[in-house]
Amino acid sequence: MPIILPSQMLLDALREKEIIPTVIPEDFAPSIHLDVAFNGKSISSGDILTKEETKNEPQVAFIDTDSLGADGPSSFTIVMADPDAPSRADPKYGQWRHWVQPGLKPADIIGALADATRTGQSVEVQTSEETSIPFATKELDAATPYLGPGPPEGSGEHRYTLLLFREPKDNFTLTASEMGTNEFTQRRNWNVMDFATKKGLTLVGATFFIVVG
Repeated sequence: MPIILPSQMLLDALREKEIIPTVIPEDFAPSIHLDVAFNGKSISSGDILTKEETKNEPQVAFIDTDSLGADGPSSFTIVMADPDAPSRADPKYGQWRHWVQPGLKPADIIGALADATRTGQSVEVQTSEETSIPFATKELDAATPYLGPGPPEGSGEHRYTLLLFREPKDNFTLTASEMGTNEFTQRRNWNVMDFATKKGLTLVGATFFIVVG
């Protein structure tokens, strides 16, 4: 029996739910495993969750092995969008922008351990229960504050898609003012990949969950 890699399982799930190519381009090749946890519980791609379970901003964990060097680690932006607003059958308001959080940094475990060795103090690190990877830290304010799912009653499945982007190294900025407005109705008719191209972001990871309206 052939071995199916986690990245291939993710791609299969994204294609099965037509997130590829509806939201994500066909040539997407994940290079970072993105772990998203609501209320401390990690999700798997395609999990069916409730509005109550996802009303609060999730925690994010990942390891970046591609940018270790003289320039230090990269920073990342995570976004969450719903292509199925108000419904998958009639997505006239999709993609709905639910969250844009720049300035994510993967936890520096090596640095934390070095500090602990130097100071003699214990290190307390909160980790994902699924992967034991430490949760990322936020170095910037949200460009779009998190808004939990709220699919209309009877609208069916909504594919809430979370995408992790590597930020450019030089002079990257992203603020709330650049998003125009974060008022409720002004979050609709967004396109995450157009936004990424404009800001020079590179897609490296993804996951998604479903809430039924």
